[in-house]
Amino acid sequence: MDYRIYSLIALVFWGLWAYFSKTLANRMNTELLAFYTTVGSLTAITIYTLIRSKMSYDAFAGYAMLVGAMAMIATFAFYAALTKGPVSTIVPWTGLYILIPVVLGFIFLKEPITFNHVLGIVFAVAAMFFLSR
Repeated sequence: MDYRIYSLIALVFWGLWAYFSKTLANRMNTELLAFYTTVGSLTAITIYTLIRSKMSYDAFAGYAMLVGAMAMIATFAFYAALTKGPVSTIVPWTGLYILIPVVLGFIFLKEPITFNHVLGIVFAVAAMFFLSR
């Protein structure tokens, strides 16, 4: 499947995730919300992995778990923010995480940054500004 289809699927499900996270953040405490959403994620990825591939140890498994821990810290902070503020402001602010891999990709992976990329970054920051007002 083309990467754009996967990107569209991610966009839709992250959008739904953000909306439903806000509705749950109004009804649950942050720790339980983070716990139950993580259990849901682990259940889904376990089933998917068992169906699609063989489970085996990989030399990079420890690094992958560290990256997962980073994602969990971000998720916990996201849920904590949702308990204190509007989803219409929090999602644009946290959505600017895209700037970090763009800059790191440019510096360490030597990925090019074109004029269109710079324009996209400027518009992303402008969108965050306008959506958070």
